[in-house]
Amino acid sequence: MKKNPTADLLLPSGIGRQVCCKVNLIFLAAMLLLFDSARAQSADTTKTAVKTSAGLAISEAPATVPILYGEQAKNRLLQSVSTIYTRQLTTTPSLQFLQALPGRIPGLNITFSSGGPGLDGNGMSFNIRGARAQIMLIDGVERGYQSIDPEQIESITVLKDALSTVMFGQRSSYGIISVRTKKGDIGKPRISFTAQSGFEAPTALPKPLPAWQYATLYNEARQNDAGIIPVTPQYTQAQIEAYQHHTDPYTYPDVNWYNTVLSKRAGISRYNLNIQGSGKGFRYFVDLDHARENGIIRTSDDNKYNTNAQLNRYALRSNIGVDVTPVTFVQLNLFGRFQRYNQPGGGVSNIFSSLLNTPQSAYPVFNPDGTFGGSDKYQGNANIWGQAVARGYQFQDVRDIAVDLEVTQKMDVLTKGLVLTAKASNNNTAYYSTIRDKNFEVYQYMNGAYTKYGSTSEQTTRGNPNERSRIVYLEGSLSYDKTFKKHAISILTVANQQSRLAFNTTNLPENYTAYSGKLNYCFDDKYVAEGAVSYGGYNWLAPSKRRATYWAGGLGWNLHKEVFISRHLPFISQLKLRANYGLTGQANAGYFSYIQTYFSANGYWFGSGSSLERGSGENAIANTGLNPEKAQKLNAGIDLSLWNNKLTITADYFFNKFYDLVAAPTFTTAVFGAGYPTQNYQRINYWGTDISVNWQQRIKAFSYYVSGNFSLVQSKVAYNGELPKNYDYQITTGMPAGLQYGYTAIGLFKSYDEINDAATAVMPSSPKSSLRPGDIRYLDRNGDGQITVDDQGPIGNAKPAIYYGLCTGFRFKGFDLSVLVQGTLNRQSILSGDFMNGFGNSGQNNAYEYNLGRFTAATAETAQQPRLWLGNNTNNTQVSSFWLKDNDFVRLKNVEAGYTFPEKLSRKIGLPSVRLFANGLNLLTWAEIYNVRKDLDPEAWGAAYPIMKIFNFGINVKF
Repeated sequence: MKKNPTADLLLPSGIGRQVCCKVNLIFLAAMLLLFDSARAQSADTTKTAVKTSAGLAISEAPATVPILYGEQAKNRLLQSVSTIYTRQLTTTPSLQFLQALPGRIPGLNITFSSGGPGLDGNGMSFNIRGARAQIMLIDGVERGYQSIDPEQIESITVLKDALSTVMFGQRSSYGIISVRTKKGDIGKPRISFTAQSGFEAPTALPKPLPAWQYATLYNEARQNDAGIIPVTPQYTQAQIEAYQHHTDPYTYPDVNWYNTVLSKRAGISRYNLNIQGSGKGFRYFVDLDHARENGIIRTSDDNKYNTNAQLNRYALRSNIGVDVTPVTFVQLNLFGRFQRYNQPGGGVSNIFSSLLNTPQSAYPVFNPDGTFGGSDKYQGNANIWGQAVARGYQFQDVRDIAVDLEVTQKMDVLTKGLVLTAKASNNNTAYYSTIRDKNFEVYQYMNGAYTKYGSTSEQTTRGNPNERSRIVYLEGSLSYDKTFKKHAISILTVANQQSRLAFNTTNLPENYTAYSGKLNYCFDDKYVAEGAVSYGGYNWLAPSKRRATYWAGGLGWNLHKEVFISRHLPFISQLKLRANYGLTGQANAGYFSYIQTYFSANGYWFGSGSSLERGSGENAIANTGLNPEKAQKLNAGIDLSLWNNKLTITADYFFNKFYDLVAAPTFTTAVFGAGYPTQNYQRINYWGTDISVNWQQRIKAFSYYVSGNFSLVQSKVAYNGELPKNYDYQITTGMPAGLQYGYTAIGLFKSYDEINDAATAVMPSSPKSSLRPGDIRYLDRNGDGQITVDDQGPIGNAKPAIYYGLCTGFRFKGFDLSVLVQGTLNRQSILSGDFMNGFGNSGQNNAYEYNLGRFTAATAETAQQPRLWLGNNTNNTQVSSFWLKDNDFVRLKNVEAGYTFPEKLSRKIGLPSVRLFANGLNLLTWAEIYNVRKDLDPEAWGAAYPIMKIFNFGINVKF
């Protein structure tokens, strides 16, 4: 297939295109100059750089830890934070850096509902200690860049407790993911070039039954619907044999649409060049990255354009720090990213939905004359191959430009240790969709005749500015650090404001403000105390509710500094007890929802004669009393290191009480005539434990590490403002948050005698006359002789959520290996969609291997699925425990193996370091759900783009 030049496709048009081209040329020229400078000095490149390039598993732990504003010395850290660094990110071959985090950070749970190429955050969600995480910071500013080059990232820190987030004001309750990008450091230029390429394939795809089995099951389903009265089969035995033996593939097609439309694998590649170092009075880090991820949708050579799902990304970062004077430092960060997501004209989601629901017997791909196959049930645009290659194409461009300027002024002239900092950031993002789609007709071929369905249209060209937004962030801070004798004190005050404006709406900007301060005091390097306070505001709340004060405080004790520990237990490198408690907040309000708004109404008029007036109506009632959500959060932890930090253990216990949570009211009446405003009334508690254990050791030339983490989260709805319930088991207050409610299945009806028994309770909407052996039987919880909503109750296991990770690796004489295993426990999922449909939708839904386990007279005692049916089946499609399945899983999430050539050998070709590597993502999966259906991934199934496993190979060269 002919492909468009991706570089041209991704650049903006007109003036913006010219500017971007000039910017790229300037940076490329600068990188080439630095490249030549580095080559001239390559002979003097330090061994430290070479050592780092190999990705040592064993290294000295940083003396400081990234926190919300700046860094904190480990011995004075009282916050619950977890951090990973560049090396742990670059082993994961994915364009979304969140893919590298599952299993690595305790307290952070990331789930994926789809895979494949996609823009930022598509198919991903994450929470921190059970509560929904909302904030992602990059260099201290909220941005949505999840698809950036991991080589640009220095560290990712998860802030989990009140003390770590309280200074963020009205956005401090649900935890924060904070990304810090690399900056220039002192040293000669160091150039790193990485080229990697590989392929990805689905971890699982649905396995539809061949046409003859579909026809056989269809006849069975038709008879099931009729009951004991025999009906004429839809398919004769001769027709079934024609499907099976492919004697007439046009009249009796058997098309495996997944194999026809999807490729077995798709390519992925990434190229990165970055330069880091310093010159006289300045430091720099410059990174240029290009990545491409193809989809698995097949294409046609007849098209001159790309119809596959594909993501192309160009990213450029330049972080430059300048020592303007000995006491004045300026940091300028520039970031530009251009992404294009391409897909077929009808959309990827439509194709996967058609793949899921279309039987293999529906129609042939092509008719004898080469036209697209179809039928009276599958009319124009229905042919899935046509959807993939004959509906044109569409793409979405995303362009991000970010500029950060930070000025740091030492105020030693007043007092040593006093620092004034000012920061400004401007972030612009624009989404633009271009649609060039068309329609096609299909034909049903039967007995030599063709019947046309649908019509063909010319390809359109239209565009749509989906979103254009700007985030402006301003920050000023004053810090003071001083150590005198046994006392160490650190003071920080910060004032910031963030304004977000979406240009594609008429909304006014959304503004957050925060004025905050923090004091950290340490005595004799043993006893630590810290307090923080913030006064936050949010302009979409009513003026009287707009601002609130939040606070947190903590205490710590470095026991290893005590004589009775250091003298008698010298193998203890660190032993710190710490605890903190605080009040945090979260703004959660609609667009100026405290102001009553109205709408024009066409349905009624006031006045008479020539003075008619159009009426108006109220929108949802305003709530002037809406408050920010709040949380009281307790965290107690221990940090332990033994044998000169060979073994490190960090354990935290947390108890978080969220209250004033915003939710729709439950006490309502339709007589009111308008929508009810949301209110502050829900209360939910989360508590649990985060534990991480690390062992690292070097034995001569062999070094290895083993790292594990474990998170346990429990929850309870403390108050839910419920309407009075008839039965206690219907009350959600006191139950775990998010617990699934529905009917309790007690098996399948095995006979008509069971159905017709006088003691059998059924739904009024599904009378006994409509039930058949093999339908689901439900528990009559209240014993009233019928199945109604009063019989719905909790059907989940109510067990705590558990997620964990285990990472291990070694390095020996140039060889290195790392392995990450990630898993979950006590996880359950509702298998809705095609599972519940049987042969629903008048028999137009597909049949799969799991349907072979359906109920029949012969399998009455062992059946794993209800009987088959064609039409609607109200009884079997209810949310019930029958469809709620245990869904624990363990993934071999990430593996990387590499080899760094000996320095003596690589220097012969003028290179201090050359490393070859291979890595993979989602390589193997073990899941409980496989007992139900072996053709789905435990995180994404049905019509979702499949989760992908990636095999990747590359080379890294450092100059």
